[in-house]
Amino acid sequence: MSLKSGIFNSTTVETTESGLLRGDKAVDAEFLAAMLSALFRTGIVKNENNDSFAPVVTDGTMKVVTLPGACFIEGYFAYDKAQETRTFAVPQSDRTAARILRLDLNDGSIKVLWRDCTRQGEFLISTEDSAVLPMRSGGIYDLVTCVVDIPAGTTALTDDMVTDTRGDASLCGILKPFGA
Repeated sequence: MSLKSGIFNSTTVETTESGLLRGDKAVDAEFLAAMLSALFRTGIVKNENNDSFAPVVTDGTMKVVTLPGACFIEGYFAYDKAQETRTFAVPQSDRTAARILRLDLNDGSIKVLWRDCTRQGEFLISTEDSAVLPMRSGGIYDLVTCVVDIPAGTTALTDDMVTDTRGDASLCGILKPFGA
């Protein structure tokens, strides 16, 4: 058994070459993520307006604005204080795109990605690599915050073309404590 425990005060503290303090009972990001994931389910952090990472259609344009927000993915945290704007070109054929918050433990990051995909029944399939979205294996964990379906020849997006998937636990979900 390899029980890990923490967070405790160090009895010995030394200074690294870069001037940072390091103690004999220090823990790393993996420990903190494991601790947080034991307390909370993965998902979007709900704010007072319930608009964390909400998609908003800009009337008369081909733009989707995503509002600022925060999330926990498997105990790792990310937030964005600025809104993001995604502009789509007028499609020659039907197009579907998904906005993803992707935890990549292989490179130690959470990134925002837009992936073109197709719908096959209830599944979203990435056209880039034929992966079923959201990906949740091999060190990758996705939260799909919205899906945009754009019919061929569309020159202005409407609200009914954007599906907010933040509340769908199979695609994204709202952060909740375990047991709630």
